[in-house]
Order: sequence, then structure tokens, then C-alpha cells
Amino acid sequence: MTISSRLDRLLTTEQFTASQLTRMFLTLMLDQFFIFAISMLSSALVSSVGEAAIAAVSMVGTINGIVSLLFTSLATGGGIVVARAKGHGDILTIRRAIGESTGLCTLVAICLASLLYVFAPVIVNTIYPDVEPLLVTYAIRYMRLMAISFLPYSTFNAVFNIFRSLGDTRSSLLLTVVINVVHLILSLVFINVLHLGVAGSGYSYILARFVGAVLAMVWLLAIHNEYGIRLSHFFHFSKSVSAEIFQMGTPLIFESLLMQGGMLLVQIYLARLTTTDLAAHAVSNSIFNLYATTSGTLSTLTATISGQCFGAGKYDLVRRYCRNMIKLGRIALLLTVLILYPATPLFLKLYHATDTAIPIIRISLAIGAVAMPLIWCNAYLPAYCIRSCGDGSFASLVSILALFAGRCLFGYLLAIQCHLGVPGVWIGMVIEWGIRAMMLHIRFRGNRWLHVT
Repeated sequence: MTISSRLDRLLTTEQFTASQLTRMFLTLMLDQFFIFAISMLSSALVSSVGEAAIAAVSMVGTINGIVSLLFTSLATGGGIVVARAKGHGDILTIRRAIGESTGLCTLVAICLASLLYVFAPVIVNTIYPDVEPLLVTYAIRYMRLMAISFLPYSTFNAVFNIFRSLGDTRSSLLLTVVINVVHLILSLVFINVLHLGVAGSGYSYILARFVGAVLAMVWLLAIHNEYGIRLSHFFHFSKSVSAEIFQMGTPLIFESLLMQGGMLLVQIYLARLTTTDLAAHAVSNSIFNLYATTSGTLSTLTATISGQCFGAGKYDLVRRYCRNMIKLGRIALLLTVLILYPATPLFLKLYHATDTAIPIIRISLAIGAVAMPLIWCNAYLPAYCIRSCGDGSFASLVSILALFAGRCLFGYLLAIQCHLGVPGVWIGMVIEWGIRAMMLHIRFRGNRWLHVT
């Protein structure tokens, strides 16, 4: 049996064809690749300033992640509503959901960015009381600049989420390429030419995300506006659509808060280690994000497929597609690891990794690379599926329990108490994946998740 015929057997139904989903996958893959590749190169540029700079960015990255994921959660909730409405053929709800999710994300970003900018010194000094003064200075400066960048980011992130939920992955890809190329060029100018260090990275994010917000709105309103979106839709909030967005997004918000709180706990106990350990962990995460290009693609595609099938009332297809995405996802992740892991020495050169940090990075990446094809799909794809069907509370509960048991508890025991250092955190991450996979498998076997309203 050829690859094409096998894909047809697994993916072609009355809702989608294998060629449709293959095109969506490849476009999303390129989209995710540009996001993670440029992010990795940007981190590499920051690392050229020194270990203190990359360690400070890592510290702030966890805190900023708490904020950015809040309005990302709202955008995801809006995306689920849009995908369901498309499956049901409800054009009016699509328009309202696009406008309201974008508007809500922007309002939330304004509030959170203001708080983050004003209280940056208090946050950094409270969470990291024993960190070197240079790290504290870098962290506060970087946090404030990133807070400003959240304002335009919230807008284009919401629009991108909408395009992907509609299955219009091409628009998202084109905009992603432009924004990330702008970000990389500005990073080179600010960091390497003007020698602005950590601040240069922050400036590049602000300007690139502003370009992204403008392009996203112009694209949505004037260039590719097949659903008749008007500017007024972004300022009108209806009770029914907003309630549905919050219903889908609220479990994700609480999950994001607790998940990032857990990640912050990881960062806090890692702060007991050396600056080299912190830098090695930051570099490992940045490189592993490139491995996650495929996983991010699988997640987005699974959510889009599940939402549209559920909206169309084809519940049997929801389960079928999720199972087949897990099968195909394992193969895709294995190929990703086999291609990217041998390139680790090249990545390490980009980051100017020290001789002391290199062994730590290699061991950490090896742990993730071995476990990802085996466990990751079962640990994450069912969550995206059941969340698109309305069972977001259970998916969030699983994520939170697994994180605190895996990376927080076992990660702490292995990294600090057993003196394994950074690799101990990565083993804890794999344990977290295993816990998620077991809990979601039990839920997915039943039918309750298909009938949660």
C-alpha cells in the first residue's frame, strides 16, 4: 500500500479529504517552523551577550509566559467557537466570534501589560531574592519591554488563531514569515550592530509585533475577508458569543495560570543552581522548541479538525480523527527527532554554549528526544480533541495535576535532592507526559467528553 493510499484510508471522510489535511499540515508546519526557528535564533543572539543575559531572559520568560498565555487562552477559546461555527455553517457567529475574541484579547492585554510594567521590580525581586544583581537588572529591563510588546501581540495572536481555526493556514503562514523575518532583522541590528544587549531583544519584539498587529488587521479586513468582517465587529460584544468564548477559554485561563505557576516553581528551585545551569536549561528549552515544531502543528490541526467535526454533529469522526492523528503524529515526531537531533552541535555553536554547559544541554535534549515520539502524542492530542468538544475543564485538570506531579515534584526531587541538576527537570517532564497520557486515555475511551456542554 502506498503512502498516499494509506493517508486516504486514515484521513479522507465526508468532512475532510487527505489532500486537504496534508496541505493544512504542511502549511502549519512551515508556520510553526518559522516561529520556533526565529525564536531560537533570537535567543542565540541574546546568548552572545553572555550567560547572564540568556539566564535573565529565561527568568523573565516564565513570568511573561503567565501573562501571554492568559490572552492566548481567550484567543484559543475564540478559535474553538469559530471552528464550531464553521462546521455548523453559521456565518453570523463566525463574524461575531472573530471580532469579540480579538477585542477581548486586546482589552486583557492592556490591563495585564500595564500591571507587569509597573510592578516589574517587585515581581523580580520577590520571586528571585537571591539572584545576582546583574541578573535582576537585566530581568526588570527585559520584563518591561516585553510588557509593551504584549499589546500588539495580543491582537495578531488572536487573528492568527482565527485563521488556523478556519483552516486558512496559508494566511497565517504568510503573516508569520513576514513578522518573524522582521523580528530577526531587528534583533541583528539592535543586538549585534547597536550592541543594546537584552534591551535590543525587547525593542525588536515591540516593533516586530506592532508590524504584525497592523498586517493582521489589514489582511483580515481588506485583503482576505471572505466572511464580511467589519471594524465594528471588534467593538461589539454579544452576550451569547462572549459567553461561549469565555466558556471555552476560562478553563484554559486557569490552566495557564497554574501551569505557568508550576513552571515558575521549577525556575525558582533551579535558581539554587549556578548561572551556567540556568543558561543551559534556557538553551535546552530553546533548541527543544524547534523539535516542538511538529508537535505544535499536530496540536493546532487536531483542534481545528475536532472543532469543525463537532460543530457539524459528526461525533464519530471526532474520535476517529484523534486516534489517527496520534498514529500519524508518532511517525512525524520520530522523523523530526531523527532529522534535528544530529544537528545539535550546530545549534550549540549558535548559542555560544560554554564547555561546562554543553554536556548538560546534550543530556537534557537526549531525554526529550527519546521520549517525544513515544509519549507526546498520547499526552497532548486527546486534550486538544476533548477541549474542542467542550470538555475543557477535564483537560485543564489533567494538565495541572500532571505538571505539579511531574516537573514540580519529581523534577525537584531529581534535580535538587538527587543532585541530577537540569537533566532531573527533563526526566520530570517525561514523567508528566506519562501521567497525562494515562489520565487522558481513560477519559477518551468513554463518551462523557462528547456530551459536555
